[in-house]
Amino acid sequence: MEKIKVLLVDDHQIILDGVKTMIVDEEDIDFVGCARSGKKAYEMVKLYLPDVVISDISMPDMTGIELTAKITELNINSKVLILSMYTTDDYIHNAIKSGAKGILPKQDTNKEMLLEAIRAIHSGEEYYAPIISQNLMKNYLSSLKKGTVSENTKKYTLTQREKEILKLYVEGYSNTEVADKLNISIRTVEAHKNNIMQKFEFKSTVEMVKFALKNNLVSL
Repeated sequence: MEKIKVLLVDDHQIILDGVKTMIVDEEDIDFVGCARSGKKAYEMVKLYLPDVVISDISMPDMTGIELTAKITELNINSKVLILSMYTTDDYIHNAIKSGAKGILPKQDTNKEMLLEAIRAIHSGEEYYAPIISQNLMKNYLSSLKKGTVSENTKKYTLTQREKEILKLYVEGYSNTEVADKLNISIRTVEAHKNNIMQKFEFKSTVEMVKFALKNNLVSL
């Protein structure tokens, strides 16, 4: 079995020790090390090519958001899971914009949720703690109703299959569940998702969900 290589990044040793304890004995996880600064983490990412980087946001030399952006620019398979006390709207949106594939609040994350997030992100999905997903949708729908969401002036066309897949993502189904429901392969689902992402330059599934809501592909 190919293991998921995980790198931890936090400037507090007690957090590193606690998170390491949660994951180090898992059979499908290969713990590759810890970094107490963004700069050190960036060097370790280039050296070890971890599958998942679990990073705090607040660090003295480089924020987790800046680290995420630099990792994204490397165009490698390393994916960032933000684990932070800072989960305000600005931090969440900036983390997603920089390329983070998941966000968990330190204060509400247990071992089960952390492992689920690591495995989901490694499999190509995104993972946001329920409270964060709820806030993202609540804020977006509020903006939509107030008419403060900017209009997308791009011309777009979605195939019927893309609409079906997009709707299932909005309803919260995973790649595997979408494939099962439509009786197609996971690879086909991912191909359709990538087509949608490329058409509109989406950086996350959250943006896809917003698009579906804004264009009345699902009921509000």
